[in-house]
Amino acid sequence: MNKFFSSVFFHELKNSLSSIKFSVQMLDKYDVSAQEKKETVDNIISTITNTTNILEEYMDFIKFKFTKKLKYEEINLYELLSEIKNELLPQAEQKSVNIYIQKSDIKIISNKFWLKRAIYNVVLNAIKYNKRGGSVNIKIERDIFGIYISISDTGVGIKKKNLSSIFKMFKQIDDTKSGAGIGLALANSVITSFGGQVNVKSNEDIGTEFILYVPKRPKEITVKRIALGLIPASIALFLSISYFPIYSQKYDKSMQGGYVIYTFEDGSVLKYSQNSDYEIKAYKNLYNTKYTLSTTLKSGDMSLKAIKNKASIYVNDREFNNLGTDFEIIRDDFTKVAVFEGSIKSDDLQLNKGEGSVISAKKIKVVELLTPPRNINIKDGYLTFNKVNNAKKYKIIISRDRNFNQIEDSFFTNKTKLNLEFKNDALYYVKIFAYDKYGLPSLPSVKKYINLSHYKKAMKIIDIDMNDSILELETSISTIQNHSSLPYYELAKILFFKKQYKKALALIQKAIKTKEKKEYYYLLLDIYEKLNKTQEIEKTLNKVLKIYPNDIYLLFYKAKILFLKAKYKEATKLLFKILQQRPNFKEANSLMAKTLMKLHKNSEAKYYERLAK
Repeated sequence: MNKFFSSVFFHELKNSLSSIKFSVQMLDKYDVSAQEKKETVDNIISTITNTTNILEEYMDFIKFKFTKKLKYEEINLYELLSEIKNELLPQAEQKSVNIYIQKSDIKIISNKFWLKRAIYNVVLNAIKYNKRGGSVNIKIERDIFGIYISISDTGVGIKKKNLSSIFKMFKQIDDTKSGAGIGLALANSVITSFGGQVNVKSNEDIGTEFILYVPKRPKEITVKRIALGLIPASIALFLSISYFPIYSQKYDKSMQGGYVIYTFEDGSVLKYSQNSDYEIKAYKNLYNTKYTLSTTLKSGDMSLKAIKNKASIYVNDREFNNLGTDFEIIRDDFTKVAVFEGSIKSDDLQLNKGEGSVISAKKIKVVELLTPPRNINIKDGYLTFNKVNNAKKYKIIISRDRNFNQIEDSFFTNKTKLNLEFKNDALYYVKIFAYDKYGLPSLPSVKKYINLSHYKKAMKIIDIDMNDSILELETSISTIQNHSSLPYYELAKILFFKKQYKKALALIQKAIKTKEKKEYYYLLLDIYEKLNKTQEIEKTLNKVLKIYPNDIYLLFYKAKILFLKAKYKEATKLLFKILQQRPNFKEANSLMAKTLMKLHKNSEAKYYERLAK
């Protein structure tokens, strides 16, 4: 047992002394500002204090006090993580690794010394195996049972064959690195002894994520229990803790109109300009009831629409958090944030709808976004809108859906009058932003527009070349979906003329499904008549006459049905009513003559025959 404690404490002592060594070397080798010097000295003092605490603990243990139960206290996790970050800054700076910690006020009851040792070792590991210029992201989540601490890196990852042994004592992930291989084994033993678990997910050349679950109030244990826990230590799986989001979310990825678009299971949508450099992490729990999403934006610009769930965005040394927010972040020489819906927070900064911010290393400027463009009009593909005061440029985005997840084109312009190119006959949504002198976008204005260029071309040439007109209408129908009934109706009319009644029937039915018009029903009844579908005619009339009870043409069709059913007296009454309103209705006069002949009123029938001619 004493041999175990010697190994553990000398390992911790070595970590602390290494941190002090790195800090002193920085002061010796580099010219640093007074502020940087003060911060480095503060870190050295903090680490020396920590080292003293370790030695005091060790002195207790070698006096056989390792059977004593641990003392617990309330711990602010953000403050604890900040202490760890400060102590590890020399190692992180040596590899140019940035450490990001989620701002939180979550507190926990635990033993600070051992909890800190466990987290410290995992963060140190994330730095040690990271890529130069990489990052370590630390997030805290809570539920009714405990706390989850996620520590993820952008490092070399762990090979699958090594995953089963990373928590074994004296076993290292990479044999080329120096060290005794105690850190992860100790971390796992501490957390599991508290009644928690550790989960690890890793992809080679992408990075590793450790998730530490710690119960709100740990078990009463002794240090001896931690030591014994190292003997059978292995990878702890979270399968039993199915409510925590540790499974990767599925997503759809597409490249459209200069954007890379990710649509996740929880409905969140991330969009990046194609030249952006970024990383994404998205998880869910086993029952698809809880989701998490985070992204690191290294360069370029991105927008996020998260309808229900929280998301974390890391830019430079800041973390932005939201709930139900639609916003855009641009990273170039500065970090620029514009909020379109909801709100977004980052430490002492909060932005609400219609607000934007320009963030530099020394200054945060909060501004009101420009008013959105007004009086938008689109006619025959020509876009016009009012000029926005103080706008330096405008951005136009064209999409096939209202959520702008099917972007066809996007571009910047200085004009407020311009011709847009629409590829297909379809319903389009046009979104317009005005950009101010800081490069911040305004709240967007959105305009719907139904493009019917192929349909309009068909109408122009229908009397010149019917076959070409058919091709244009078919092209229009292939993309218009149910957004306009016009191409369906016009093609149905042509096919009726060409006696292709079945094809015409399918088209007019689609036209009516899209929009109900009287003339559509006229054509439908004509087609039914040609196909001898008497029952369909009667069913259609019963429906449509409720909407248009006095329509002459519909009443005429009803008279036809009465004639076919040999209800001649009822037919003559209805035809008389029709001819009172329209005496020169030839078809009605002709049908009246036939009906009167059936009633043996020959002289009256001849009168209507003459009118029909």
